[in-house]
Amino acid sequence: MFKRLVNECKIELTLRPQGAMLIKSGLAQISGVDMAWVRVFRNGQDEVYLPGSSLKGTIRSHAERIARTLNEDAACDPFAGHRDKDKPHSCGTALELYQKREKKTELTMREAYRLSCPICKLFGNTQMMGRLATEDAYVKEGTNPPSPQQRDGVGIDRFTGGAARGAKFELEVITEGEFHTTFHLTNFELWQLGLLGFVLHDLKDGLVRFGSGKSRGLGKVQATIDSITLHYIGNKEKIITNSHVNLLGVGALFKQANEQYGMQINDRLQFKHNNQNVSEHDLSGLRQTVKVTFDDFPWQQLAEKWLAFVNNFTDALADFR
Repeated sequence: MFKRLVNECKIELTLRPQGAMLIKSGLAQISGVDMAWVRVFRNGQDEVYLPGSSLKGTIRSHAERIARTLNEDAACDPFAGHRDKDKPHSCGTALELYQKREKKTELTMREAYRLSCPICKLFGNTQMMGRLATEDAYVKEGTNPPSPQQRDGVGIDRFTGGAARGAKFELEVITEGEFHTTFHLTNFELWQLGLLGFVLHDLKDGLVRFGSGKSRGLGKVQATIDSITLHYIGNKEKIITNSHVNLLGVGALFKQANEQYGMQINDRLQFKHNNQNVSEHDLSGLRQTVKVTFDDFPWQQLAEKWLAFVNNFTDALADFR
């Protein structure tokens, strides 16, 4: 099924730093500051940007905290043991042990998805790709790129609690700017949209921090959700009927979704829309597209889908943790 494109949710958002923020380049600095902002050559000049990998890592970590708050088994530790004696194991390592026990040359995507924890089902692991992809966040069109500012920092002596001698360093931060990015959620189940909704609401409220120095107060960001666009491939079912939108997960579009992947059966919900805030486009019956505003999206109903799923989740790889 993952070789097909059944449905997609595209979420466009704008990120604005609320104070000092730093995402390090990761390159050794021969001269200048010790911790430099990551840059890209764009529009004829070097600009700071937010790498999609950093965004996805932060979003995954926040989603893991949400999942573990509700059910400790709902999120594995992706950095956990890579040896048989290490406990607990991540889904990737546990799947390797499962593969050895079952004497399989390789695992199918169906097995990997069915056995993985909810977080790995959404973000992926070493045995399968995730459902969510994040684009790099570049300076929003029509706005000026922010200029990094240099700040001084000092190391802390763990015994005295004061500044450690010889541990001074310089870092670059930005304190303003607008960055545009897009999240792509493909072949999704509705509970996955519900979990992502919790993360998006926390982004809007400025509760998710990005980059380095989060414990020192850096990295606070506030998001504005610009638009949500739903794509459905095929014409099996009309997406907009009268004044309602039919929101369909994979389980409502792919007959073998439950049998092969353990997905939710008949995964759907319906919600009313404001005609002024919803647009529809149909490309000759091949692709149906519906664009909805953030406020009109059925987050409460999706949250209930996520809560029901996570509270009833049982770890299929418990014997290999």
